[in-house]
Amino acid sequence: MNLRPLLFLPPIALGVGGFMWMTRPDETAQTPPTETVTVVRAMTLTPTEAVPSASGYGRVVAEDTWQAISQVQGRAVFVDDNLTVGSVLPVGTEITRIDPRDYEIDLSRASAARDTAQAALDELEATDANTKASIALESRIKDVRQAELERQETLLERGSASQAVVDTAIRDLLSQEKLVLNLENALRLLPAQRASLEATINTRIVEIEEAQRALANTSVNTPLVGRVVAKSVSPGQFIRVGDTLATLESTEASEVTAEFQTRVLGNLFTVLDGIRPLEANPDLDLADAFALLKRFDLQAEVVMSTGSENYVWPAELVRFDGSADPTTGTVGLVVRIENPGGPDPERRGPPLTNGMFVEVRLSAPEPVTALRLPRSAIHNNSDGSFVYTIDDQSRLERRPVETGSVQDGFVVILSGLMPGDQVVLSDPRPAVVGMLLEPLDTGTGQGS
Repeated sequence: MNLRPLLFLPPIALGVGGFMWMTRPDETAQTPPTETVTVVRAMTLTPTEAVPSASGYGRVVAEDTWQAISQVQGRAVFVDDNLTVGSVLPVGTEITRIDPRDYEIDLSRASAARDTAQAALDELEATDANTKASIALESRIKDVRQAELERQETLLERGSASQAVVDTAIRDLLSQEKLVLNLENALRLLPAQRASLEATINTRIVEIEEAQRALANTSVNTPLVGRVVAKSVSPGQFIRVGDTLATLESTEASEVTAEFQTRVLGNLFTVLDGIRPLEANPDLDLADAFALLKRFDLQAEVVMSTGSENYVWPAELVRFDGSADPTTGTVGLVVRIENPGGPDPERRGPPLTNGMFVEVRLSAPEPVTALRLPRSAIHNNSDGSFVYTIDDQSRLERRPVETGSVQDGFVVILSGLMPGDQVVLSDPRPAVVGMLLEPLDTGTGQGS
């Protein structure tokens, strides 16, 4: 038997065994690696008290603007020396006077025409009285002649009088009746003449009133306390009807039409009363929204920043200005500032003048309890806002939230979080959901 082929088996077996020994699993490599722990700043969320507010921006304008527009024409015979751009004029100041002589003549002419018509009416009243007296007298004479005719006719029947005497009596009676008839006809014409004269007098009275108004309009006086912003009249200048002589802006009160985002106002509604006006009533108009604002008794103030300091003026919320802007989606809220340019020892700041760009801040009268987070803890993506929280196993999770108003760097959380939740304040990088965290709790409330 040939055993030589079997001589190759031992080396092969030995090689296979060596290969298996060299490729055996390393028991030390199977030990799982230690998990990295990321240290983050965190806060435990609890409700806190703060005053909700919302801000809008706009320019200061005068509450009232008055333009001195001439209603008569003529030459300016007087212009107040204080009528200069920038000066403040008290109410009732005569800023200019137009030559009144032509209007004084018109007034005199109209007065004389009225007096003439009145005299004619007085004469007509006297004629009426005289005519009535004459009719009464002539009627008595007619009665006498009627009796005389009847007596002569009786005598004629008795043969004591002739027909000629009776005919004479008839002629005398007819003549007297004609006289009475003429007087009565003249009396009937008097009412029409009286009406004509009264109409003439009324016309003259209107002319007098027009002349008096024109004469009064020759003196132009300020109806308010205001600052002169434009002047276009000088002494001796010929002024035509409709010419603008000067423009004054009231200094007693100013207004600011501040533009607010509807989302900001909606969030303010939600924080104050838990209502969502646009969702509850899609047809809510601006008047209804303003009624909501008034119901909340919001406090308004105007804030002007000079870089180093903020100066504040109390204001009154008065109305919405028109409709929402179709481009920006903002709505204008109008606030009123009383005596904006007056001295204020407490504020010790510059006056609030027209044209300034300012902030209008609306705030609730009382603090409101809500969940608040620093703005830096809020993240945003295409799906909305979210925050990073720490679960009960100290691992990172991402929680979607709905945010409300922002104030002093803190955002109101409307939904998505509960009191006691731990919220990550720092930004872990990379932020991997489920990663192990070691929180450094900064405290509760609004955090730091």
